[in-house]
Amino acid sequence: MKQAALILALLASPVFATEVTLLAAMGSKAILLIDGQKKTLTVGQQVGEVKLVALSNEQAMVSIAGRQRQLLLGQGYIASSKSEADTAGGLTLSPDAQGHYYADIAIRGISQRGVIDTGASFLSMPKNVSQSMGIEFSQGQESRTQTANGVIKSWQVTIPQLRIGPLLLYNVPASVRDQDNGPLLIGNSVLNRFQIKREQELLILQKKNYQ
Repeated sequence: MKQAALILALLASPVFATEVTLLAAMGSKAILLIDGQKKTLTVGQQVGEVKLVALSNEQAMVSIAGRQRQLLLGQGYIASSKSEADTAGGLTLSPDAQGHYYADIAIRGISQRGVIDTGASFLSMPKNVSQSMGIEFSQGQESRTQTANGVIKSWQVTIPQLRIGPLLLYNVPASVRDQDNGPLLIGNSVLNRFQIKREQELLILQKKNYQ
């Protein structure tokens, strides 16, 4: 009986997930990428769960299933009605034999092991890793990154949603390096979402509260 009641409750509360990216802003119209499809909306217009509430310069305010979110040009966002452990929580990491701390980063369901690097400004990865995780890095802003082997080309992107361990983070800046080797670095664009403290050899990351 309890199992049947749980199934009925889930059916009564459907789960949705909508991904929206602002591609362009033109006067009172915005071009949005909604779940992979380009849509042109005027202010006040709605497509499915997504409504364009306001538009100015290179940013838009959208409402997704009644929840408002501001998007910058090129910025994406994933809204889900599913209850996730993304409002609070933490990670406790133990060092390896060399004293390095590792955590799993998952994007679009693809997980990669990354090393905690407090000296890195961004979540940083080689381009082959980004491709395996479905990141369209070529659409990002081209830049230059200093590495141990010199300055290389890179692309600055924003990842709408990722998971570190069991915790969800939204709109995380990342750098994709123009190389096919080297580790995935978990830098400060991820770490600044946490309060960080050490207890003996343990590294404890306590998630800050974000909308």
